[in-house]
Amino acid sequence: MLKLKSLLTEAPADAIAKVADAGLAQSVSMLKKLASDPDMQGLLAKGAEDGEPKDEVVKFSTANLGCTKMFPTQAEIGFGNSLDDLVFDKYNVIDSCFKSPVKLGPPPGTPVLCAKVGGKIFILDGHHRWSSCFMTNRNAKMMCDIMEVPAGKDAEGALKIMQMAIAAKAGKVLTKDFQGQDLMATGTDEVESYVNEKMVESAIEKFNKYTNGALSDAASIAIELGVAHKVIVSMKGKFPRSIMPQADHSGAPQDTVNQALAKGTINFDEPFGEGKIKLSKLIGK
Repeated sequence: MLKLKSLLTEAPADAIAKVADAGLAQSVSMLKKLASDPDMQGLLAKGAEDGEPKDEVVKFSTANLGCTKMFPTQAEIGFGNSLDDLVFDKYNVIDSCFKSPVKLGPPPGTPVLCAKVGGKIFILDGHHRWSSCFMTNRNAKMMCDIMEVPAGKDAEGALKIMQMAIAAKAGKVLTKDFQGQDLMATGTDEVESYVNEKMVESAIEKFNKYTNGALSDAASIAIELGVAHKVIVSMKGKFPRSIMPQADHSGAPQDTVNQALAKGTINFDEPFGEGKIKLSKLIGK
């Protein structure tokens, strides 16, 4: 296992190489310790000055993608985050999820951040917006920002690149632990019972309206959401929420991070360049 002590005596280029080569959990752990060092932060932002100025240009596009065509990378999905807004008819979620494209989050809506790996689309950030839409209307299409993952990188590589970009732009990497009940670890019978017992009348009226009477009562809606639940559980991601990218929470707007990657300024791949890192800067002495 790599230890911080072994990184303190190395140049930032060597430390970045270890971050890039490590598994996601270890990479995030190292970035949390190292991102605040000015030399390390500076080198992370020199992708266009590392001898190969265009090798780290990451293409982004915007598209409306079907919920069932987007795959989570996060293992845990909040039960309440996915169901409460639709069951209790809050924030116009039902109305939004039967429009195209679906835009959830504060107006005008926040795109789900995705990565295209081969021909498959993986969610990097926005899992709860996606799960809320999926459980409401899994046939919907959502507004997405799509990162074209460099050749040779997988979904884990995309998550690491995003965390390195956040470290460069925010000077820190903050994450959030999972709290509450996990939709992905809950039985479908419990989901159906919750919907059937808790759904308010105004929510039922909206489902009835948007499905032309196909879902006209709590019982039929509960069965439909039970089907959606079985599908979403089969798509469960691999990585815990505690290591997932949180650009805005870390202090760097997601658009700013995406733009830096699109310009090739994030130093996430060889060659990393040179520099020195001082022990005093990392231990506060």
